[in-house]
Amino acid sequence: MERRYIESRLWTCLTSVFLEQVRSRYHFEEKDKALLKGVASDLAGCLKWKEAAYLMFEDGTDTVRRATAVVTLGSDVDLLQERYQNTGRMLESYMLESIGGELLMLGYGMLEAWIRENTGYQVAAYHFFGDDEAHPLSAMPEILARAKQHKVVCTAGYCLKPKKSVVFEMELAPAEACGETAHGGRICAHCSRRDTCPNRR
Repeated sequence: MERRYIESRLWTCLTSVFLEQVRSRYHFEEKDKALLKGVASDLAGCLKWKEAAYLMFEDGTDTVRRATAVVTLGSDVDLLQERYQNTGRMLESYMLESIGGELLMLGYGMLEAWIRENTGYQVAAYHFFGDDEAHPLSAMPEILARAKQHKVVCTAGYCLKPKKSVVFEMELAPAEACGETAHGGRICAHCSRRDTCPNRR
């Protein structure tokens, strides 16, 4: 098994264009632009050098490999959200939740691009733990231990901490063999949660 730490630098995605997309998707009002920008500024300070992405490549055949990923925005994001909530800044707390979810989505795309550029493979399918018998929630603690990372932990109730963290498995196939079936960064195309995901509503 091969392990890799990937420098994601997701704070660089907090551009005005990205924030406008978030504002539109989550129906924040025009007058909330300045507040959304302020939340993004607070978030950027939490992310720098605290976010992380890890990849573990499993042995496979020439045509199919698997990789498990751990992605987190870091514990400081949880602290920021708690601060917002404890001071009654609920709109800012929701803005932070919205931006954080969108950044994690960008993290998936970042990992896809890294895999494509550095391995010659491409993501053919995503599997999230808890979605089927082959990927039980109970497998997450072992996966986190195998990643040899210390930023993300799994509680006894199988919740991840920090909250803005994900663990998932990817099926990989040679890029030249994917052809039109490869989604090239469009995570929704082969995601097991595409029919129920709140981000697609």
